[in-house]
Amino acid sequence: MKIIVLSDSHGDIDKAEEVVRNNSDADLIIHLGDYFRDAQKLASKFPHIPVEYIYGNSDFLVENVQAERLIECCGKKIFITHGHRYSVKMGYEKLYKKAEELGVDVLLFGHTHVTDMVKRGNCYILNPGSISEPRDFSSESYAIIKIEDDVLQPEICYMKD
Repeated sequence: MKIIVLSDSHGDIDKAEEVVRNNSDADLIIHLGDYFRDAQKLASKFPHIPVEYIYGNSDFLVENVQAERLIECCGKKIFITHGHRYSVKMGYEKLYKKAEELGVDVLLFGHTHVTDMVKRGNCYILNPGSISEPRDFSSESYAIIKIEDDVLQPEICYMKD
């Protein structure tokens, strides 16, 4: 299984569309909020790839969209959140606690617009950065998670100019 992880598109999905076109063999797209309507647009543009999404702190009129979700892929538990409810700009302690509480294999979050990946025990804590507005002086970014033979292979990827 191949999963594209995007976050913080903020209304600009040009790069997100490019990522999906360049990874047309993806089995799933996960969007971590800010703006969840961008995820809905991607779902309509790429109807052959399922899209899971949640809302972020800059999303309004969220209707029935959830703030966080627990999904399962190939027997792996993945928790998705935007991150603002876990004070991620101050550290990851609340994320670590949530990951342990849920017993997840991967916890995905955004909000900071800065890429990061930490392995704590058997769990990856991963922020794909922002696909449209990076804040760490790098290019726009996203993540790819591959699950093969019960093994997780997460990777942070950067757009090339």
